[in-house]
Amino acid sequence: MLVSYYLSVWLHIICAAFWIGGMLVLPLVMIPAIKNNPEKRQVMMVTGLKFRFYGYIVFALLLITGITNMYFRGIHFSWEFFTTARYGRLVVLKVILFVVMMLAALIHDLFLGKKAADKMDEHDRIQIRKVARWTGRVLLLVSFAMVYIGVVIARGG
Repeated sequence: MLVSYYLSVWLHIICAAFWIGGMLVLPLVMIPAIKNNPEKRQVMMVTGLKFRFYGYIVFALLLITGITNMYFRGIHFSWEFFTTARYGRLVVLKVILFVVMMLAALIHDLFLGKKAADKMDEHDRIQIRKVARWTGRVLLLVSFAMVYIGVVIARGG
């Protein structure tokens, strides 16, 4: 295999680790650490915006390296491959999950973000926080499923 293939796989794994690691650090480490901080909301907003910026870069890199990895493995993109081969069906499932993850991230970032929360009363903010938490959980579960499918694909499907 080419060095560029290994670099592409390496970058794909690093990006997945960054994405999942960030999603775990926020609720498991950061939120408990700033629980009693009077600036908790501001710290979370700044952290969330910073993670969002890098998260979308990581999404783009995951898409590019995923396609590149398939190219280096000699996968020929055809309707037959994606519908009949087990490997192809797993790739289709991973792409569907990627789209779900992107949509959930956009909903989480754009509709549940600071602008929406600032314009609502306290009751609405509580509802938005609940939806935001569940959106984050869905993102994490979909990400775990994608990693599992990636392992299955890498091990021969």
